[in-house]
Amino acid sequence: MRTLVASVAVASLLLAACAGDDDGGGAPDPERPITFGGARSVMLQVPSTFDPARTYPLLLILHGYSGNGFVQQAFLGLQGVADREELFVLAPDGTVDSQGKQFWNADPVCCDFGNTGVDDVAYLGGLIEDVRAAWPVDPARIWVVGHSNGSYMAYRLACERADVVTAIAGLAGAAASVPASCTPSRAVHVLHMHGTDDDTVPYEDAGVRLGALTSVTQWAGHDGCTGAIAAAGRKDLDDGLPGDETAVDAFAGCPADGVVELWTIEGGGHLPALAPSFPAELLGWLGAHTR
Repeated sequence: MRTLVASVAVASLLLAACAGDDDGGGAPDPERPITFGGARSVMLQVPSTFDPARTYPLLLILHGYSGNGFVQQAFLGLQGVADREELFVLAPDGTVDSQGKQFWNADPVCCDFGNTGVDDVAYLGGLIEDVRAAWPVDPARIWVVGHSNGSYMAYRLACERADVVTAIAGLAGAAASVPASCTPSRAVHVLHMHGTDDDTVPYEDAGVRLGALTSVTQWAGHDGCTGAIAAAGRKDLDDGLPGDETAVDAFAGCPADGVVELWTIEGGGHLPALAPSFPAELLGWLGAHTR
């Protein structure tokens, strides 16, 4: 995998990217870093087999509160995935708060605890747009994966940037705590993964914090699904639990570009011991849900 350094500016809390090191056109050169002016930098991971004549999926990985992109990618078992699956990968870092912890301003309940108002929709949406402008990204395969605070952020991007986001897969997060604030411009595939014993982001509704079932039900409404949620099999996602501990449920009557599923890790916590099969299960689901 070749790792390219890109940076994206946030000016007045809005993204203002401008390309640099431009030789006036031509195909991207994976041997030469492409730099976007600004202070918030992120590595674009490009497969070593890169072919400018092809288009590639783009996977955006969003870390949890106090985490970072590198650690989140490792926790999800997605190191080296750019080469293994031949896709572009972004694993950016959030803003540092007064406690020295990185976060995404995703929702009123998580996690801009210092009320900075940083516009992470503009930052991340602009980052996707800039990569699309510079590299051959397949617009039908732009995926966002998040854990905890990153899962909240994935939901918010689905709400506000459905024009570019094809599918989201969130672990231990929740949909918009104010449903009326979520007005997606088109359907987005949604996969919600959650442990029933999560004591950080509860599986069940907890006051203004939405639970797993309420989150996917909200999105079934956004996507226009007409049927009820029903059992669709079981999986083994958590190595710390016996057997096929994860129940798969899916809504019926969803549009072709707006499937909604809930994977419930029965007995799983906020940081499940993800099985070696987890990356393949996750990427298999994303790959099957394009636009």
